[in-house]
Formats: sequence, C-alpha cells, structure tokens
Amino acid sequence: MNVKNTALRLAGAAMMAVALAPWVGGAAAQAAVTVHLDKKWIGTSSTSATVVHADCIYEELTATHAGTGWHFVLPGGDGLTTFTAYFQTAGALTVTTTETATGVIVQGGKGAVIYTPTDDTLVAGPSTYPGDGEAADAGTGDMQLSHICTGTTPSPTPTPSQSSVPVTSSAPVTTPASTPATTPPASVLPTSATPAVSVKGTKAGTVKSVLPHTGSGVPVGLLLATSLALLLGGGALMMLPGLAPARGKRRRH
Repeated sequence: MNVKNTALRLAGAAMMAVALAPWVGGAAAQAAVTVHLDKKWIGTSSTSATVVHADCIYEELTATHAGTGWHFVLPGGDGLTTFTAYFQTAGALTVTTTETATGVIVQGGKGAVIYTPTDDTLVAGPSTYPGDGEAADAGTGDMQLSHICTGTTPSPTPTPSQSSVPVTSSAPVTTPASTPATTPPASVLPTSATPAVSVKGTKAGTVKSVLPHTGSGVPVGLLLATSLALLLGGGALMMLPGLAPARGKRRRH
C-alpha cells in the first residue's frame, strides 16, 4: 500500500513539474547576462591613428549629437539593453535603448554608440574592464570598439510628391464645341473581367502567440490550459493516498 501511495505522489509531482516547466523556463530565459568591453581597448584614444573613423548612421540615432562618437559592437550577441563605457575625462557614460544626448543602443541590440563631449581615452572601470553592459545573448566574445563616429546624422530627404511637379504643355489643346455622334453609345453595363478576391478564411486565431523568450510555438492559451490541467491532475494524484484512509474510517463508523 505504501508503495502504491508513493507512486501516486511521485506521478502527481511529475505532472505538476511538467506543467510549470514552460513558465519557469521562460522566466529564466529572460535573465540578462553581463557583457564586457575587451580589455585590449584600455588606453585607446579617439585621436589614435590606429582607430577607424566612419559615419554612425543607424536608425536608432534620430538626433544630431555633438562631441565624439564611439561605436561598440557585441560579436555574435544580441539583445543589448544597457552599456557603460569608462573614459579618462568624461567618466562613466551609460546608454540604453532610449536615445539621449549620450547616445543609444543601436543595430537592434547588437551595438551601442556613446558620445563624449570631446576627444577622450578609454580607461578601466570598477570591473577592471573599459566597459560593461547587459544583453540577452552574450555572443561569441567580449565587446569590441568598432570605430569613431564622424559626421552627423542626416535628416531624411523628403521625396517630392507627384502633385508638386509642374505639368507643362507644348501646345494648347483645342476642344470642339460639339461633335455629332456617329456611333451608338457604348454600353455601360458592369462587366466582371476580373473576379473579386475573396477574403473569407482569414482568421486572427491562426496567428500563434509565442511564449516570450522560450521559442515555444504553442499558443499561450493552449499552453496555459494544458498547464492548469496538469496541475489539477497532479494535485489530485498527490491527494489520493490521504483520501483513502479517511474513507475507510467513515465506513467503519
């Protein structure tokens, strides 16, 4: 009897563990990892001849920034949410996914651009690295300095609309006052040369909701219902061994 009760409790616990696994796994996947800027960049100056200078034209940079821009990248990584670089003169400068005068996370979370007021030099921070950040995926190695930003972010060039282009005519067009009708008027009955496109069968429910950060393609509603069913079933199995003695006592009384 004890073996049977133990088996029931273990089966119930297993069902509850399976029910909670997708949600616990999703929460764990959301935890950010710490990334660092490679120590080899300590002592690097923006005026150094070995540092590449190029434009920093990224869609996240929408304003014109003053000073010297530093573009850092996360090799093979993704989901960068915050990054701090340490400079000799400017001190610790931090950027996030929200653009400020200091800069912003760029390339969809694969890099960061930080602006120092003047030319500056990278130094070691409290962690002994010249930069620290947080990302969803640490990638294949430490962050690297890509280049120093030059130039400014250009404003989008408006495309002239068709109506704004003047239309000129090389010769005046003369329209006769009246033209006698020599042929019967054409029929204006509607024709159906091209069949209408049917939109039946388009259902919002066909789009699956994916549990964030788990990669599960199971709709969240179905996953939730399955988890609840497993929790209830597991709880019932764990309670059965305790209910059996109680029923036996009631019968004896």
